[in-house]
Amino acid sequence: MILLSVVAAIAGLFGFPGAGGDLQTGSLNARAITIVESSHRIEFPDRIVFTLEADAPPDVQSARLYYTVGPHDVKVYTYPVRFTNSENIEAEFIVNTGKDGFIPQGVEIEYYYVFTDSLGNLTVSDSRTFEYLDPRYDWRRLSMDDFTIIWHNRPERVVRRTAADVSIRMRAVRELFGLEGNYDFKAVIINSRAEADRSFPPVSDTSQDTFLYGGFAFNRYDVLVVAGLNRDSLIHELTHLMFDERLDSPRAKPPAWLNEGIAMYFEPGGGYRQSDVQRAFRSGNLIPLRHMRSVPGRPDDVRLFYSQSASVVRFMMDEFGPERMDTLLTEINEGRKIDEALIATYGVGVDELDRGWRRYLAGETSIFQIRDPGALGTSAIIGAALLVTTSAVLIRWLKNLRKSSQPTDDEEEL
Repeated sequence: MILLSVVAAIAGLFGFPGAGGDLQTGSLNARAITIVESSHRIEFPDRIVFTLEADAPPDVQSARLYYTVGPHDVKVYTYPVRFTNSENIEAEFIVNTGKDGFIPQGVEIEYYYVFTDSLGNLTVSDSRTFEYLDPRYDWRRLSMDDFTIIWHNRPERVVRRTAADVSIRMRAVRELFGLEGNYDFKAVIINSRAEADRSFPPVSDTSQDTFLYGGFAFNRYDVLVVAGLNRDSLIHELTHLMFDERLDSPRAKPPAWLNEGIAMYFEPGGGYRQSDVQRAFRSGNLIPLRHMRSVPGRPDDVRLFYSQSASVVRFMMDEFGPERMDTLLTEINEGRKIDEALIATYGVGVDELDRGWRRYLAGETSIFQIRDPGALGTSAIIGAALLVTTSAVLIRWLKNLRKSSQPTDDEEEL
């Protein structure tokens, strides 16, 4: 049984250390508990087994394992599947890492133990940290500017060449997103279909059977896992992680087509998907942009979804430039829905953008005459003033014309 702990409540009640700390804390007895042995065994991809042996007073009645996964502070705890305390404590804990509790490779796991005696006193052990990787391989690593590649059974020179190319191309992503911080994402490279089956998260049996996805980015852990040393896949998933850094507000709800489209926009070899879009356009099978807030389920729909997303974002970049895209992301980050954000940035909503993109596919002239939406009010005022002025001049001219056409007194007498 695994329960999510309420971190603030536990920390406030018991004074648990976040990392490290003395063996004793809270309302403890002075009687020491000595860790004789603490170890973990990764049974990839299903579980991690923690084994504990400690010298402790006989009234210590229970032990719990607390752990955190990745850079977040959310602590999870589990009770032992085996616990005895006769002459010393012996305990075993299991953390499931497969379908029911998937954990991606490359994350760091920090853990410690909490002991409780018969009077309710607590003792907290020091913490330990390890990296979650398939132990059957000899993993190597290479650090670049924004990421570290973790790989096995590949020549280092090949990995280094690909990593250098990716690192250079990621500068354009940084520039678009306006990111200036220091990042150290982890990119885990796996080598085979069998490894992918063990390493990728459970999506569906169909996607797994068809090998639909070549990689995944895990934003909450700053980790990505890709099948093969593929430049495009690395750039794609790293862009997802950068995208998450750019939209750092909990109010930001970007549609999936924008997220995937931007990631594919930066793939050097991503242009081949445009032919898929053109075929779907000619056959009338394009997905309405309004229906692309999330990735569909069927493999054929997924492929078209990715191709359309790439095409729409490329159209937006070509038509309006990267500055507008940065403004759009700012609008989304401030909590605006995609329709509102598009109107504020481009002056058009989702449906108008969709129609303009389809005209673009047909080779027709763009329907967009984009101006700065912030200047629309000023333009309207100026236009109204010109209209009033023109109307006044016209009325005055008509009056003068009418007056000049009327006969004078002398003319009437004639």
